[in-house]
Amino acid sequence: MFKCALSGICLIFFLSSCALEPPQLPRRINEAYDFEVTHCDSFALVTGVSRHANNLTEAKQSAALQGEELGGTHIVWLQTDMGEPTKVVAIVYKCLL
Repeated sequence: MFKCALSGICLIFFLSSCALEPPQLPRRINEAYDFEVTHCDSFALVTGVSRHANNLTEAKQSAALQGEELGGTHIVWLQTDMGEPTKVVAIVYKCLL
């Protein structure tokens, strides 16, 4: 009886710990240089801001997520400000190919 209860508790603990961190989906927006998107349509300007330890990565992820939500396929970074807070500015493009 004790073994059954213990294994049940372990199973619940294991399953609940899996739910703590959401799975990372593959990115649908690609980082590019301006010369790589000359055949594409630019349609949005996005910004990202972070005040945390991994500032630049988090700010870029925030801007890229905005670009993905807008339906962009590529993002070109225009400006990076490593001050407090860290800020990035980018143009979002939609490329047909």
